[in-house]
Amino acid sequence: MPQASAVWSADPEQMWSFPASFMAEFFENHGMYSLRDRPKWRTVSGGSRSYVEAIAAPWRDRVRLRAAVRRIERLPDRVRIEADGCETEEFDQVVLATHSDQALRMLSDPSEAEREVLGAIPYQRNEAVLHTDQRLMPRRRAAWSSWNFHLSEQPAAGSTVTYWMNNLQRLRSKRHYFVTLNRTEQIDPAKVIRRVSYDHPVYTAAGVAAQSRHAEISGNGNRTHYCGAYWGWGFHEDGVVSANRVCEQITGEAPAHPSELRGAIATQSSESREEVAA
Repeated sequence: MPQASAVWSADPEQMWSFPASFMAEFFENHGMYSLRDRPKWRTVSGGSRSYVEAIAAPWRDRVRLRAAVRRIERLPDRVRIEADGCETEEFDQVVLATHSDQALRMLSDPSEAEREVLGAIPYQRNEAVLHTDQRLMPRRRAAWSSWNFHLSEQPAAGSTVTYWMNNLQRLRSKRHYFVTLNRTEQIDPAKVIRRVSYDHPVYTAAGVAAQSRHAEISGNGNRTHYCGAYWGWGFHEDGVVSANRVCEQITGEAPAHPSELRGAIATQSSESREEVAA
């Protein structure tokens, strides 16, 4: 239970109703049943900022920042979008790369299928704190791991885990950095660097069943497409897979395989991580 709770940032109590087949498929796909020949992690060289920068560069002048979308109206021949601080604009199609519940709130005229599918996945708020307080780590230095789950006498209302960022992201620093979920009160305030709140999907049998209905609401002639990690296991790579699916719907062509993309793949001197050059 602690492992699954940490993986999905889920309340340990909620894991008792977690879809068993969904969990088993994830563990199998990620080689978590094996001790040898496990899959290697791949990260983009320079972190997420590098690929966001590369993607946004050609159309930076058209990017709307801090422009909350108030309303999306689908018309027979176009899509009309109203956003804070912007004039009403019209486009050929719209891609909603947000949480499913956020996408549903933007629609002025959601269909019954959109209400059912997008509304099937609940979310849980988790507070993440970046800090340097080593007291949140195991007392024995040899026991430190990338992921460290907290067990306490009184069950927490959410997942309580501390990530050792130096090991997890190969940080070259003499100072140790940690990210702790839902245990803010135990961290020395003087060692807190930043607090961030996230909403993570809570997987249920109904939510997993809704994933199979993607084609009913996305790219089916309504000029609307949906992508996000909630269409898969809830991780970054699931978001990429769903985005590739949307690209194929819009262009009619399958996205290039990573080996065909510009750049090179360089393996680091690590047993568990590869780095992909953007």
